[in-house]
Amino acid sequence: MRAPVITTEHKGCLAFYYHRRDRGGVSEHRHRSHQISITIGKPVDVRWWTANGGRTRLTATDGNVIVNPAGEPHAGHWNGAWESIGFYVDAGLTAAVAEDIGLSGDADVRTSCGGKDAATYGLARTLLHELDSDPLSCRLYAESLANFLAVRLLRGCLRGEAAPSGALALSAAAMRRVEAFVADNLDNDLSVSEIAAIARLSPFHFSRCFKARTGMGPYEYVTRQRVERACELLAATGLPITEIAYRSGFASQSHLCTRFRRIMGTSPARYRQARLS
Repeated sequence: MRAPVITTEHKGCLAFYYHRRDRGGVSEHRHRSHQISITIGKPVDVRWWTANGGRTRLTATDGNVIVNPAGEPHAGHWNGAWESIGFYVDAGLTAAVAEDIGLSGDADVRTSCGGKDAATYGLARTLLHELDSDPLSCRLYAESLANFLAVRLLRGCLRGEAAPSGALALSAAAMRRVEAFVADNLDNDLSVSEIAAIARLSPFHFSRCFKARTGMGPYEYVTRQRVERACELLAATGLPITEIAYRSGFASQSHLCTRFRRIMGTSPARYRQARLS
């Protein structure tokens, strides 16, 4: 059984949590960041109050989402055991994304109680299963996820509105600069902001343009490049897998093993054994 409270964070933009609560409630409080709380497991009857939204009663089922904007007082009570997972998304980062997508004049994140968002739910579930590898220790992943969640909050996938689309594109010259920069810095703790600066775009626009050009997000691209680097080192050297993880840019051996198995379909040790046999 999991501990009743588990948290992991990347300071400055994002935190992820798992909570298991007995019957009870929380008194009025507020958060510095925007909170996205997602019910998992068995249904529970919830009474929720927010300063802007008033009182709400709902039966929270698996996947139900509650959004509490930064700074907004809220409180709640539930009549049984309640499990939830969720995120705290930095309000400053969300405001920067809002400006990028042209919402700076109407960028308030709104209270939401009881809706569902399959994409956010799926990401949260994946993070819960990967907590042992501390995924938010990777700055590129944490920033990519924070930008994604900021867009979900702003564009209304949690509240039914559409986001404006931009007309920017990633040129061939910019793509070459990005590829060279990533190759030269795979063993560093890369960030979306650093790579976007090479392309001379904002982090938000860079992520969208990069995916439009390559079919994958910056984090997926860099991870694949790191796995390729690890494959080379596994086949050509006798370095310990822990050392290969760090030389390839992974936060730990566990982090390397999780991503390596997902992409290559086997573990680093078995890959090395197969190549050397």
